[in-house]
This record gives sequence, C-alpha cells and structure tokens, in this order.
Amino acid sequence: MSDIATDTATSGKTAIILGSTGAVGKPLLAQLLADASYTAVYSFVRRNNPASLPPVGPGKEYKEILLDFDKLHAGDADEAAKLASVDPHTLFITLGTTRAQAGSFEAFEKIDRGYVLAAARAVGKRNAPTVVYCSSGMSASTSRFPYLKSKGLTEEGLASIFPTTIILRPGFLANANRENPRVLERISEPLFHALSYLNSNLLCPVHHVATGMIRAAALGPHSLVQSGFAHPPPASFRLENASPDSVAVVQNSQILQLLRRQS
Repeated sequence: MSDIATDTATSGKTAIILGSTGAVGKPLLAQLLADASYTAVYSFVRRNNPASLPPVGPGKEYKEILLDFDKLHAGDADEAAKLASVDPHTLFITLGTTRAQAGSFEAFEKIDRGYVLAAARAVGKRNAPTVVYCSSGMSASTSRFPYLKSKGLTEEGLASIFPTTIILRPGFLANANRENPRVLERISEPLFHALSYLNSNLLCPVHHVATGMIRAAALGPHSLVQSGFAHPPPASFRLENASPDSVAVVQNSQILQLLRRQS
C-alpha cells in the first residue's frame, strides 16, 4: 500500500474506485480528488499508475493499492482483505475490457465480470456502500451479444451484493484517453458525434460519464428515479436479493441531464 497524499481525512465520505486507469476511470479519479464531499479516495489497481497523479485537494487522503485480481478471483483471502479493510460510502466501478483486448472470450469474461464481482464481494462482505457501476448502453443479461450479456450479468450480480446499486449505461465513449487506443473507436467517433444531435442516447464524453457517476451517487437510486434522472430496472432484470427501489438505471440521455443539473 502506498500513501500518495499524507493529509489524513477527518470527515466526509470515503470512496473506492476500481478501474482508475481506464477511459472513464481517469477523469473519475481526478474529479473525486477534487470533490470536497469525498475526503478519502482509495484506488485499487493491478499495477502502479505510471501517469502523473491529478491534483489532490487539501485535507484529502488518497491511497493507490496494488491488488492481484487473478488471486482475488481465485479466492485469495489476503487480496480480499485489502478491499474489506476499507469502509467506503461509495464503490465506483469503471473496470472493464473488450474481447479484443483480453485476447479471448474466456479472458474477457474473467476480467469484465469475474474481476468486478470478486472485488465487489470482497468489499460487500463487511461493508454496505452504494455501488455505482459504469456499464454500457443496451446491456442486458438476456442479450444475444456476448459483450452486452456480460455487462448485464455483472449489473445483476452487483445488485445482489449491495443494498443500493446505480448503473450508468453510456453510449459511445467520446474523448477516451486510453492506454491502448482503439482504431475502430477513433474512426467511428466523428460519425457518433454527428448522429448524437439526432439521438441523445448515442454518445457521451468520458468526463461527463465520470461527473454523472458522482452526481448519481450523491442522489441515490430513489431520488434519481423520482427526479427523472434514472429508471427502475426492467422486468427482465434479475433481482435475487434486492428490491426494484434499490436499483437505478441511468441511460445516456439521463447522464447528460444530470450534467445540466445544478450541483
């Protein structure tokens, strides 16, 4: 465990972020470190972040903690204990991959769903935070498309672990600063930008998704739905240990509406 900032938080909320080096995770980490309502931020990473650290606000504690996700996924108690040792108000999850990046469908499922749910169970074993998960537009456990099906199964898995679950389903992620740029993504981005003027569910800049995650966490599932910033989960969503009132699904257009809301 490495202390990145030495100031100790004495009040305010604590956040855990999984996936802080990804397209949405990078701006999310920067915004959490600048957000006065969060005085402690813990980022669990597979390897040390080589990028320069965003500014850490005064009176805020930030720790980057190495986590062996393979061992965690295999049931290693020591790795699980790292996550369980933090008592967060909010668990932000932006961890994910694609089949192309993972190298095979089996590896994709292991990272995209297995790692996420293993980490979530470790956090949820002792604590009961609100989980805010960055999923994908049109995700559903009943989908015929493996990527969307995996995301949907992950959504349902998270809802079975935590008392309150917020799921963001953004469309095309614009302005993504990825470690390994995706050629098809760069080629198609101008087209999605043009079409987004006709359909507000098609595209969302990554920093807007990050802001939406923080604002959604502040409101909670009930207020999100009541304010029209989210919908309850659809009838096909499997709610094993949760009630519909404890889960909110925020579509791309609603993320954009949250951005227009005065904080």
